[in-house]
Amino acid sequence: MEAYKEWVRRNRLWLSSIESLANTMTWFLPERLTSSELAPEALSTMVGLVTVMNEHIVATAPEISSTEFQVRPPEDPTFPWPLLLSVVKEVEVLVEMSSEHFLGRDQKWTPVAVVEALKAFMRLLVLHKSGYKMLIDGGETLNREEKPESSHCDVLGKSQIRGATPSSSNQPRAIQAMNKYRNNVGTRPSWLVAKPVATPPPPPPTQHFEPKSSAPIRKFKILGEVLLILRPFLYVMMIRRHGLRSWRPWLSALAIDATGMAILYGSTLFPDYVFGNKSIPRCVPSKQEKNEITRRQVLWALYLMRSPFFDLYTHRRLERVEKTLKPVPLFGSLAGKAVELIQELSSAC
Repeated sequence: MEAYKEWVRRNRLWLSSIESLANTMTWFLPERLTSSELAPEALSTMVGLVTVMNEHIVATAPEISSTEFQVRPPEDPTFPWPLLLSVVKEVEVLVEMSSEHFLGRDQKWTPVAVVEALKAFMRLLVLHKSGYKMLIDGGETLNREEKPESSHCDVLGKSQIRGATPSSSNQPRAIQAMNKYRNNVGTRPSWLVAKPVATPPPPPPTQHFEPKSSAPIRKFKILGEVLLILRPFLYVMMIRRHGLRSWRPWLSALAIDATGMAILYGSTLFPDYVFGNKSIPRCVPSKQEKNEITRRQVLWALYLMRSPFFDLYTHRRLERVEKTLKPVPLFGSLAGKAVELIQELSSAC
């Protein structure tokens, strides 16, 4: 196993290209667009699982310092929940298709709900273990990036720590001069220096206290993350009860997503307006969190691919585009294939 890990880490670029090509080729198999899709989907799932394992091997590679030649121990020795979450995410489509094949279209939602409940549980666990930070890629990527140093929340937190010593740049010039004089006492002649006296023991280290103004913001952000985590499970449960053609699951999921994103925006960028207190600073998200917010905004486009909105509006627009491009050589056949792929994707959304 160690030999395989070393081989994967040495050839990760080459393997990444091969895996991407294999995953792309599974979409162009003839059986993919026919009634028998279970075998091609199983092949695609196997390729995805191999990709997930190889990415985990590369991500957990020990870093060796170029100067000290010391191997850094892993930062998180606990169970790799993000890895298990990625595995479940790769298998969920195969579980849904297998359930539809063996149980029927109407009875497949119970196994799908079990998978979504498992994913929600693991994401809540990852959220708890990460200190309630924003989940990156649905919890599959650890949120390791620190906040920017210029973040107003960090400045407020540091200035409101009890017993904290102010920096030299914030001290008056007279105090700086006295501190410099005190530090240079040891360099004066012995006849000018007072006899040493017993110094009291150093005070215990001060503890960090979270500012009271940031406590409701933190709870608000946690509420938004929990809503976004539970949304897929609640969406499947609504489909299981009301059916895929009903507007209730679609509208309920949209409302939960909108509420979660509004809470995220309000608690992160506009907390002074949300809580009615202008003294509350704005927390600047890290680069990793900004990318995650952008990713969540892009995922809103999936609502155009979900029933019943797709059946009533999106699908009709696609048919019009296909009819318009059908007489055009090459573009007509490509448009037909694109519409078939979009229909296939809509069933997985």
